[in-house]
Amino acid sequence: MSNAVYRPTAALGSLHSNLSRIFDDRFFPAPEAPSYDATEWAPRVDIFEEELNFVVTADIPGVDASAIELTLDKNILTIKGSRNSVSTTEEDGYKRRERFTGDFVRQFTLPETADNNNITAKTNNGVLSVTIPKTAESQPRSIEVISGA
Repeated sequence: MSNAVYRPTAALGSLHSNLSRIFDDRFFPAPEAPSYDATEWAPRVDIFEEELNFVVTADIPGVDASAIELTLDKNILTIKGSRNSVSTTEEDGYKRRERFTGDFVRQFTLPETADNNNITAKTNNGVLSVTIPKTAESQPRSIEVISGA
């Protein structure tokens, strides 16, 4: 009979170490990143409602304000733009390119309560904010309650 003590934590540690080695990048290297120069992409957006406005924010880092086109047609808000690609090679020091470049389009149907004539938009630190006011008719209002005698 052996005097060796079974230590389950040591066995788990060994298993963890072996699994880590198996799934290491040396055995399963990351796939080659495709070139996104000609690929359309869609910026991520948040849409939220405030008391007086609807707000759409879109993450568009690296997109100049002059490269953004905002249109409204038949209650559909369209955000179009382009992030220019830069021609790079391995000699430029790039080992991987994952940031999308090229054209993008996002469209949103506005609610009937949107004041389509007073929409504003601005960019700040790579975030586009589109503010869509609500119509006066859709604003919350107080209704007086009177006592009937």
